[in-house]
Parts: sequence; C-alpha cells; structure tokens
Amino acid sequence: MRSPRVGRAAPLVLAALLLAGPALPVAAAEILTGVTPAPPPELTLALATLLAESRSEAPAARLPACQYRDDPTRYGAVREWRRTLLDTNLRLTRSYEPWDLVSVSRAGLLGTGLVRKLIIADLTALADAAREAGKPLAVRSAYRSFATQEATFAMWARRSGYEQALKFSARPGHSEHQLGTTIDFTTAPGEPLSSTFGESPAGQWLARNGWQYGFIMSYPEGQRRVSCYGYEPWHWRYVGRDLARQVHESGQVPRRFLWESSESLP
Repeated sequence: MRSPRVGRAAPLVLAALLLAGPALPVAAAEILTGVTPAPPPELTLALATLLAESRSEAPAARLPACQYRDDPTRYGAVREWRRTLLDTNLRLTRSYEPWDLVSVSRAGLLGTGLVRKLIIADLTALADAAREAGKPLAVRSAYRSFATQEATFAMWARRSGYEQALKFSARPGHSEHQLGTTIDFTTAPGEPLSSTFGESPAGQWLARNGWQYGFIMSYPEGQRRVSCYGYEPWHWRYVGRDLARQVHESGQVPRRFLWESSESLP
C-alpha cells in the first residue's frame, strides 16, 4: 500500500509522535515511510489536537510599512486610549482632546505639562521609585493638542526641511502626545531632549523599570522600520500596568504589539 501524503502536516505528525511518548518510534517510521497499520490511539489523539490548534491560530495581519498616510486610527475615541495606535499612517482627529488634563506637578515631578488625571497615581509611583533609587526624573513635554503639534511640526519643517522633519517629528494628529498619556522625560527641567538620556542613570533605570508602572518606550533603539521613528529613550507612553506588562513580556515594539492585538483584528 502506498504511503499517505503528509505534506505540510509532517511537522505536526512528528510533534505528535514526540508528545505521544517514547513507545512510538516504530510508528513514526511506519507512517512516514509507507507501512500503514492503524496508528496507536495516543498518536491519533495527539495529532488531532495539534491539527485543531493549527487551524484555530490565524496568522497575524502583516504590519504595514511606515508611510505618510492620514488614515483614521481604529480606536480613536478618548475612552479607547489604551488601544489607540498612532504612527505615520494612522491619526487622531483635530477634535480629539482629553477632558481630564491636570499638571504633572501632581505627581511630584519637576517640569511643566499636562497629563490625563487617570495616569497620576502610577506616574507618582514611578517618580517616587526613581527618586528613591537616586535616579530622579523631570518632564520636558507632555500633552500636545492637534493645534500645538501642527505648530511644532511646522517649526521643525522650517528649520530642517519637510522631508527631514518627517523623520523625527509627528505630523498633527499622528502624535502620541495628543492622547494625554505620553511624556518626554529628562533628568532636569528644561534639559534638551537627546538620545544621551538613554545612557544616563535615570534613563537606564526607566528603561528597566518603566513597564512596572504602566509606561512603555514607544521608539526603541534600532527599530525605526517597525516603530516608524528613530530612537527616543525619553518618549514614554502610559498604557496601564497590565498592558505594559504584556508588551514587555512579548519583547515586541509597541507599534507591532498594538497592531497585532487590536488595530488589525477582524
């Protein structure tokens, strides 16, 4: 009798045999070489389970390239702030504005800016922990409205040229700062933003511990093709402790994680 055609199921067959235990090496050879007696019950069950799982796990939608589009983000309501994905393609509307903005000083941080009240508790815990570790943080920038980002991008375009500005400044509607849950951290008030922050004791402490307080670094080093922007160790977005832990444990760039877990779902 001719051997059944295994095709793409071959890896699943082998995996099932391994799961079924050491008593089945002969069965493996028989199934894959042509002798076809009835397979042991253990193999049948393991193989059926693996095949069912493989059918249920649909591949994640491919992450779009970083272009310069103006597509509305899927989760663009203020209440959907955790899942809102913003990049060079996806944007918020001009009218998007959180209703609960308060000063970052409420978290005991030096510097100026507004953030949503809902992040104050964890921002305070982050600031206190950094201070206790001898790595105090300050705020350079926080919430920016659509209009403010419009002026900011226009300023950089005048100084550096439009094409160059696109590489490091978000167009209006595309900035995470408009969410009211994003902060640019420094080591002292008024200190310019620089990649050297990532090498500072405060920056290194934040990179190790930020996720524990609900904050994630949006633009990690060496990930421009995925994140759409260069390395910004100062730029941290609050998504809540549970989601921050998931992003941290996944090892993924936040943009990819949000695309696969929210934006691209049916």
